[in-house]
Formats: sequence, structure tokens, C-alpha cells
Amino acid sequence: MKQKMIEITPLVTTSRPYFCEISEGLRAHLGLPKSLHSLKIGCGMHTVSCPIVFINKGHLCLSLSEQILDELHLPIESCFIQGKLVNQKQLQLGPIVGLLTEIRKTDSGVSFGSIHEFCEELATFCTTNGIFFYIFSLSTYNKDQLSGYIFNQNEWIQAIVPYPDVVHNRIHSRNLEQSTRFLQVKSDLIENKVPYFNHRFLNKWEVHQILSASEHLTPYLPKSQLLESKSTLENMLKDTKDLFIKPINGSQGKRIFRVVEKEDGSYLLDFTTFSGEIKKEYDTFQQLYLALYPRLKREGFMLQETIQLQNYKNHTLDFRILCHKKDGYQWKVSSAVARISGENQFVANLARGGNLLPIKDVLFELYGDKEGLHLRKMLAELSLEIVNIIYLHAGGEFAELGIDLAFDQAGHPWIIEVNTKPSKSEENQKKGRIRPSARAIIHYCVFLSHFNE
Repeated sequence: MKQKMIEITPLVTTSRPYFCEISEGLRAHLGLPKSLHSLKIGCGMHTVSCPIVFINKGHLCLSLSEQILDELHLPIESCFIQGKLVNQKQLQLGPIVGLLTEIRKTDSGVSFGSIHEFCEELATFCTTNGIFFYIFSLSTYNKDQLSGYIFNQNEWIQAIVPYPDVVHNRIHSRNLEQSTRFLQVKSDLIENKVPYFNHRFLNKWEVHQILSASEHLTPYLPKSQLLESKSTLENMLKDTKDLFIKPINGSQGKRIFRVVEKEDGSYLLDFTTFSGEIKKEYDTFQQLYLALYPRLKREGFMLQETIQLQNYKNHTLDFRILCHKKDGYQWKVSSAVARISGENQFVANLARGGNLLPIKDVLFELYGDKEGLHLRKMLAELSLEIVNIIYLHAGGEFAELGIDLAFDQAGHPWIIEVNTKPSKSEENQKKGRIRPSARAIIHYCVFLSHFNE
């Protein structure tokens, strides 16, 4: 990705509101004729035409009057950014990458919730590669004068920012993503030909339908049904004796119930809370249903047969395979980790006290080196098949998907879940380290922006 970067500095030695100094090094790099007297400079959707002079400096430097910086919505402070000639009379600065998410102000500053540290990684990577990066929200969005947060000297500073060349959608609320405000922002992006991803949330039932339509993937899908009535639950329980009830719009292992029909005809109900796992018993199906109904009527749920999964030291075990789009066609596996459940939890989710372990260590310990390598390759290949099917049939632009897979006790892989906006929480994340998923997201942003073409 490494591109030549231009140092943008404020020009404070001129009384002329529109004036630009270009170093001889930048002139030669761009191939501008020495006889050129004026230049159009663009940044995002903003452009300014101004007179120019060439100065005798070897490095790539562009000094702009404060009026020009203001109209281009660039900071007054010095910064480094890439630049390319659109034609012999227009220089375009960029790419401009915006990340859309919820922003909360706290006593200690601004917070981007669970992706706060990840946003710092994205910003740091962009800074070292000459990419202008900022965070904005639905409330700070204004197509004429967009306000966003720039990462500067280890703190987030609010500023007027250029309109983006590409947007990464990390809104976490499904309600917000269906709001009139989001639809207006999306409409503006489409009108201005600004690409954005990930397009939207996909619910669990939608994913199941897409994957089950591919015959070669059905052996890896647990038997599932949409919970449409009392009889749906009763009939599937009679058939499977053990099932999960999952909210189709759920995340982080929340609001998941497990129901087991015991040999004596009674029912055991487990469900997850932040304090652990709660178990209750009911003598009849009617009693069970009456206990569940107040919770189930609030939202859509699906039923899924319980697979007897391979455990790790008596903890639930699954694998998160993170996949990213490289370009217009190809996906790649960016990272893979093993996840084990926390105490008294039947889901292996970090938000519920789970832990991450190196996938290689877990597979080698459970299956030995040779079989562990084979299974690791199988997980990667199955994940890539899944993301290609999702991308082909879901509609919209997706470039990051988290695939949750697990093995049963016979070593057969199962598809547990597909996440369109996978969690970015990571234990033991080293300060200053840029994880592969951050690099992959920015690479794809640059690809979508077409800036380096």
C-alpha cells in the first residue's frame, strides 16, 4: 500500500487568502510543468483554484493558505496525505476514509464503545500511509459541513473534515441502521457516488436461508427453524430433545436459551445472563412455554438443534475466523482464534467472559499436529466458501465477515454463526500493534475509493 506522501502545511507568510507554494520535489514527482501558474486542488468533494509558486525544496511539500485549508476542510496543523493528478491542472488529495459509528462523550473524552481501541489502530495505520481518516456519527453528519473526530497526538479531536471518498459502516444498533437518519445519510452517499461497507446487518435466519440454499453447505448447518408458533417449538423439541432458542437479531451471546427435554418428560431451561447461567426445570411443556413466552414475544427467534460440540478443558469451544475482501473478487482469511467459554456459560463469547487462545495450540493439543493442521485448513476453506456465498446472495457491499465454526465430538465442522460486524474486543492486545483486520479494512477502503488507480 505504501504510497508517496505529501506534507501539507499552513502558509502563514502571505496576506493573500488564496495562495499555494509547491516544493520543487513535489512538482517533479507530479510531473507539473515549471510554467504552471495556477492549480485546482481537490479533497473529498471540495475543490479550490489558486495561484501557485514553486519553491526550492527537495521533499514533497504543499503549503496552503488558511483560507484554502478551511475550504478544503483540512486541519490548520501540518499533516501528511497522498496526492495524485486528476489532470495537468488538478491535484486531488486523499484518500478520505470515514468510519460511521455511535459516538458518546464522557468525562474523560470521547468514546466509540467496543471499537474504540480498534479505531485508534485504524487511525494510526492511516497516518503512516498518508490516508486521511476520521470517525463520524449520524448526529455529526452534515453533507455540507461534516464534523468528525481526528486522532492527533494520541487524542481524538473534533474538527470539520472533508467529505469521505469511502465509508466503513460500524453502526452497532440495528434500530439506528433502520432509522430515517441513516437512510438519509445512505441516500447522500449513493447520490455522491461514495461507496460504503459493511452494507447492513444480516440476521441469523437470513444467513441460514442463504447458506441452506447451497446444497454443499447443508451438511455443516445445524437443523434450524424460525420460531413462528407454540407448536413449532413443541414439535422441534419432540424431534431433537435438545435445542437452542436464539434471537435472530442477537449478538454477543445475549438472550440465548437452551431447552432440553429429559427422559421423564420434564424440561430443563438454561439461559445466559451477565452473572452466569441460570437453570430452571418445568414439569410440562405448557409450564415451560408460559415461562418463555414473555421473553419470546418481544422479538424474532429461531430454533436450532444442539450439536454435541468438542469441548476444551470442560469449556465450550468454537473458532472465530475473520475474513476480509482483498479486491472486487477475492476474500482472504485475516485471522483465526479459538474461543472458550467463561465459567457457567454455554456460549464461547468474549462479551460473556470467554477467552481467546491461539487456534494452532488448541487444535494441536486436541487432535495432534498432523490432524490439527488439516482441521485448521478445513476451517479456513469452509469460511471462505461461506463468505463467498453470503457476498453473492445477500446483496450490498460486504468486506468483513466473522465466521464462527465448531467441531462436534467426531471432528465434523459446524457453522455456528456469521457476523457482518464482528467484535473488535481482544484480550492482550499490545499497545501500538496494528492487527491484520485493521490493515485489511483500510486496504479495502483504498480499493473502493479508486484513489490509487
